[in-house]
Parts: sequence; C-alpha cells; structure tokens
Amino acid sequence: MKSKRRIFILITIMAVAFSYLLLMGMKEGSMYYLEVSEYMDKAGSLGNKKVRINGVVMKDSLEYDSKTLTLRFLLKDTKGEDTIRVVYHGSPPDLLSQEGVTAVAEGYYDSGKNAFVAKQLLVKCPSKYERKDSGV
Repeated sequence: MKSKRRIFILITIMAVAFSYLLLMGMKEGSMYYLEVSEYMDKAGSLGNKKVRINGVVMKDSLEYDSKTLTLRFLLKDTKGEDTIRVVYHGSPPDLLSQEGVTAVAEGYYDSGKNAFVAKQLLVKCPSKYERKDSGV
C-alpha cells in the first residue's frame, strides 16, 4: 500500500511541476503582435511590455554604426502614415536595405531614448509567388 501511495504522490508532484512549467512558458512566449499605428494607440497601456511591431522599413532613415553595431531606422505602418523610431544592436539583416521591405521588431519602448529598442529584428522576404493585382 505504501508503494502505491508513494507512486501517486510522485505522479501528482510531477503533474503539478509540468503544469507550472507549461504555464510559465506560455506566459513568456505570448506577446502582442501589432502594426505601428496599433502600437502607437496602445503604447501608454503597454508600458515596457515586450511586443512585436510590424511595419515597412523607411530605407532613407537607415543609419548603421559599425563600431557599436547600432542600427537606427524608422518603421512605418503598413496601412497608414504612423512611424516609430527603432534602435537595434547587432548586425543588420541582409534584405533590410531593399526598398519597401517589411520587418518585425521585437522589443520594448524606451522613453529615455524615445525609441523602440528591438532585441530581435526579422525581415520578411518578399515572395515572388504572391499574386499581382491586374485590375481584374
């Protein structure tokens, strides 16, 4: 009887530990995915929460300092005119300098720098398989 009880307690402890790890992983992995205009509207309520912002890189605004590996640029809303200044530390993605490239910046807003500090920067590759509108 004692061995069955020990097994039951062990299984219960393992189930609780697994549930805890699962919930903590989901909490860490979940973050907002917003357009630039959506982020600007919600910036006050989000505070320093980690978010993903989607937008078009303004090619003319690209500034890269190779000594400090600091990249600065403006990210423009894909549907509107809102822009946000982004600062990223690291090597710039290869496709970033192309005209009209869409990027996703993952990070938080730093009011001291008056910029969105991206910890990760993903560039969306334009697909040659996307359908072109032919006016039909």
